[in-house]
Amino acid sequence: MGTDAIAEFVEKRVVDAMGEMLATDDVQKVREDALIVAGAFVGGITRQDELTADARRLLQSFQKNIILLVQKTWVEKDDVSLKEQVLYKLDQFCAAMKDSHWTALYPLFREIITDVVYLMFGSQAKSRDFDEYALRIDPEFGIFWWYFTQLPAAVDWSDEKSFYVLLAGMFFLANY
Repeated sequence: MGTDAIAEFVEKRVVDAMGEMLATDDVQKVREDALIVAGAFVGGITRQDELTADARRLLQSFQKNIILLVQKTWVEKDDVSLKEQVLYKLDQFCAAMKDSHWTALYPLFREIITDVVYLMFGSQAKSRDFDEYALRIDPEFGIFWWYFTQLPAAVDWSDEKSFYVLLAGMFFLANY
């Protein structure tokens, strides 16, 4: 997604924070940038504490909302097994979260989100213009999708950095 398209929906400081969050190893800066990015989701957050103060509650809401999204999404017969796989992966992800190995969980988070978005939007989710489509039909989701597409496929970050980067995305999904 181009900067021009997202710039219609978020402030420049959000775009800058996303880039800085991914580029820096300074965990305090990652935390601050994650707050700015999460602030662009679902009406935003007003204090840094809201992102991390009750991470356990946020993670539970994330899990419940993903389950609801998957269960309530109508799919073609061929995709029923994908729904079951997503729920299984989500169980694995949530069970492993208590061990705080966030960098190891990062690929599974990406798989879950990719699969959930496919279940929600079907083959449209794989089209070249899906980024702009998502922004137009549901700007809040489109902003989240922009965040998600900015994430690298693989990372070698510290667990603390991975925690804040993933927590920003989970904040959106916990409140969607």
